[in-house]
Amino acid sequence: MKTPARISRAVAAGVALTLGLTLSACGGGSSDSAGGGDSDKIHVLVYGDAANKVEKQLVATFNKTSKVKAVLDTIPGADYQQKLQTIISTPQAPDIFFNWGGGSIKPFVDADLLLPLDDFIKEDPALKSSFLPSVFDSASVNGKPYGVPMRGTQPVLLFNNKKVLADAGVTPPKTWDDLLGAVKALKAKGVTPIALGGGDQWPTLMWFEYLYDRVAGPEVFQKALGGDKSAWESAGSKKALGMIRELVDAGAFGTNYDSVKF
Repeated sequence: MKTPARISRAVAAGVALTLGLTLSACGGGSSDSAGGGDSDKIHVLVYGDAANKVEKQLVATFNKTSKVKAVLDTIPGADYQQKLQTIISTPQAPDIFFNWGGGSIKPFVDADLLLPLDDFIKEDPALKSSFLPSVFDSASVNGKPYGVPMRGTQPVLLFNNKKVLADAGVTPPKTWDDLLGAVKALKAKGVTPIALGGGDQWPTLMWFEYLYDRVAGPEVFQKALGGDKSAWESAGSKKALGMIRELVDAGAFGTNYDSVKF
């Protein structure tokens, strides 16, 4: 770690700014942070969306009592991940940044760009004990924590258009067979059954991960997340992936979902 003073300020702010999902502190690079090399400021890079109102309020509260001031930088959602990957190893890297957990930060950890939070958790165990292990561990890589959950837990929901379903004689499906039947009925009416913004990839991932978790089970799911290739050879894995294939082949998402943005 080349800039311990900067790192200490960054992590201290990360603790103070805890509000949902994951913050990670940068460890490599020069003392210049995103937006400049001010020694009395830290830059916090976050996903640009409606939650920024809460983040701005927390930054303002933090700055009232801290000599080191936090600066909130936002990047619109669609460009966030690409921009982060572009600047993470440069002098413009943020001191703290928002991300989605282990898989997305592993390349940064492997490149020695992030600071593990072990020492800070020893000083304040509640940083870890306040969360369910399954939630907290999403920001851990190789057994070491690199982030603190923020923003809160959000449900994943499917919305339906009552009129479109009624016109096709369909009711909201409750089982997998119901879903396949609804897809067939809606297609017969010339309707794309399920809107999928696959051009951004993460909406498609959600279909994979939730089906995989429910069909293959949490143990196999964790093996896959951990990079254990044997997970993909299991009967549960093949069944889950087969069901996804069945849904695609039935025309559930239409034909151009990979070019549609969220």
